[in-house]
Amino acid sequence: MIAGLLLPQLAAAQPCNTPQGDQVSYGTNDTWLGYVYDEGNFVNYMGYVTEGVPGNASFSQDFGGSYVNFPTNGCSFYSEGFSIRYKLIKTFPPGSYTLTISGDDQVRLSLDGGATWLIDLWTFNGFLPASVTLTLSGTYNMILEYQEGAHQNRVFFNVETTCAGTFSGEAYGIGTTWNAYYYKGVNFDLYKGSAVQSTGTNLSFTQNFGGDAVSFPTSDCPVYTDFFSARYRLRHTFPFNSYTFTVSGDDKYRLSLDGGATWVIDRWNFSTGNTMRMYTSNLSGSYDIVLEYYEKDGSNFIQLSTNNNILLPLNFISFMGKVNGNNVLLDWNIADQDSPLDFVIERSADGQVFQVAGAISQAFSSGGKYSYTDIKPDARAVYYRIRMVDQLNKISYSPTVRIAVSAREGIRFYPTIITNRTVNLETDRNLFGASISVCDISGNVLARKQIGQLFAGQTISFRFDNIMLAPGLYLIQLADEGKVIKTERVLVR
Repeated sequence: MIAGLLLPQLAAAQPCNTPQGDQVSYGTNDTWLGYVYDEGNFVNYMGYVTEGVPGNASFSQDFGGSYVNFPTNGCSFYSEGFSIRYKLIKTFPPGSYTLTISGDDQVRLSLDGGATWLIDLWTFNGFLPASVTLTLSGTYNMILEYQEGAHQNRVFFNVETTCAGTFSGEAYGIGTTWNAYYYKGVNFDLYKGSAVQSTGTNLSFTQNFGGDAVSFPTSDCPVYTDFFSARYRLRHTFPFNSYTFTVSGDDKYRLSLDGGATWVIDRWNFSTGNTMRMYTSNLSGSYDIVLEYYEKDGSNFIQLSTNNNILLPLNFISFMGKVNGNNVLLDWNIADQDSPLDFVIERSADGQVFQVAGAISQAFSSGGKYSYTDIKPDARAVYYRIRMVDQLNKISYSPTVRIAVSAREGIRFYPTIITNRTVNLETDRNLFGASISVCDISGNVLARKQIGQLFAGQTISFRFDNIMLAPGLYLIQLADEGKVIKTERVLVR
């Protein structure tokens, strides 16, 4: 979901008449002084900001997002094409320490006042982290330099005493208690320790790790809740039934029922952010369940739940569905000798909340075969189930089936008459470098927002909160990798 179309200020950077800070002094007591410049390469000084708190020099900063004004102790600056030099003088007791930095776009770290760079990511980095572990003792003049090019921005610094857990293998929890194993790094890089994750009878749990950018306790060493990974293991015996697993998380996750050999839910290589996925299957016997998760930066949580579905009664032979043009055709079959009273067809957009789509009353069919056509369902993917009522008023449900409904209208913007400053975009194809532009009626670009990757069937919304549009006609354009693929004329009221 795109919460807003935030439009760039195109005016040239202006000098700050009242900048504060001398650009030379170092912060103390774990509080960085960050000297801010409105252009790259530390040009046009605007004022200073602070990061870190006494006792904890680690921080993560996203400057309020892209295309916004961010305050300093001096003049505010625009969060595109800027640079910051953070300074901190810090005394380390003798010991081993791990320092991690990351930035979108460029970042580097020095411990000797900028004479040399201990970690150098002074390229367009895309917020990939880098760490170094070393022995420190004494006082160091630390400099963290950061430069933002365009679009998304974030800078990250973490320092922690080096601590590795004693790894003795990953055992499975049993019953309803998961064993959890935590690692520094998004690829299970450094083992930190374990914990148990207790659940109810349906194996469900939610873990938010105490928030972002904090230390989460484990059996051995705390794990910092940015750039970390977790693996949950549980060996569980399921009575024969149909089960639905639902996993949601921020950022990435995957679920296996065979010890990690295959993944029935897999969001490991997709874009980050808050997502949810479901998997339904008939199960019977013992399964080695593995849930893997990793977090890059910002908000974090992992959630799993299971539901026991009511199986088809023995006299229900089959239930299936398929797309037929713009409609969905459902077919089911029961034994000849059965005498149903009613069938109620239920539809859901998310597989959890169902509404009545139709019904067949006083049902009778030679051979026990029934069908129902759902006319033009709205959602891209629709879930169906059948509620059957027999002559004794006994109710039973079929398993849920998911039907992928093909996109029918291509790429579209809607509504085309805008009264609440909101426009939706719906796409029927995968886009890998999407951007949205707002133009006047002559095609002159008023603003452009880089979106990035969109998936077929995805719908996003954006608002004109930060642009003054007088009532009238405008053009909205969608481009993919620089090529305009959709233009829509809209009326702003």
